[in-house]
Amino acid sequence: MARSGEQRGGGPDLPEITITSPNILEALARAKEIGPAVQRNLRRSLRGVGDDIIKDQKAILSGAKPGVARKAGMRVKKVKRGGTGKVYLRAVNVYKAEAASRSRSTGMRNRVKASLKTRVVAGATRSGISIRADKSVGGVMVKGWNKQVIRHPVFHDPDKIQQTFVSQFGQPYWWEPIKRGRIDAKDKALRAIDDALNGKG
Repeated sequence: MARSGEQRGGGPDLPEITITSPNILEALARAKEIGPAVQRNLRRSLRGVGDDIIKDQKAILSGAKPGVARKAGMRVKKVKRGGTGKVYLRAVNVYKAEAASRSRSTGMRNRVKASLKTRVVAGATRSGISIRADKSVGGVMVKGWNKQVIRHPVFHDPDKIQQTFVSQFGQPYWWEPIKRGRIDAKDKALRAIDDALNGKG
C-alpha cells in the first residue's frame, strides 16, 4: 500500500511515503471520462488525504525544543544484519539531555513544517499519493531533524578556521504519524474515488 523512499530505490535522502493503492492513474482517467470538473475535484480530494498525518507531524515539530545531547556512556545493542539476518553486538553511545545554551530560534522547525505536503502523482511510470518533506522548502534538516541525535556546527560561530561541533537531540517527527495514519489515509482515498466515480463528489 505504501512505500518509503528507500523501498522505491530512491535512497533515504528525503522523508517520503507514497500510497500506491488504489490505482490513482486509472481512477483519474475514469474521472476525466465523466468530466474535467470531476477529475479536478477528485485531485483536490486526494491531496487532502494526508492532512491528518501532516497535522500530527507538525504537532511534534511544535513541541518542546530538544536540548543538547551530552554523552553519558555506552551500551551494547543487538543489530540484525540486512540480507543475511545474522545478529551481532554493537557498542553505541548513550546521551543525556541538557538545556540548550541559546534560546533564539532560527525558524528551522517552521521551515520543516512548511515543507510537509501531499502530492497526487499520476505519471506513466509512477502513480500514487505522495506525502513528503520538500527539501527545496525545508532544507537539509527535513532529514537531519528526524534523527534521534544530530551533530552540527555551532550556529554563527565566528571561528572560521576550526568550526565547533555539538551533539543535539533531534525530533523524530516522520514515521509515528505515518504508522498511525496511513490506513485512514488510504480509506479516505478510496472514499474520494468512490464518491467521484459514483456522482457523489
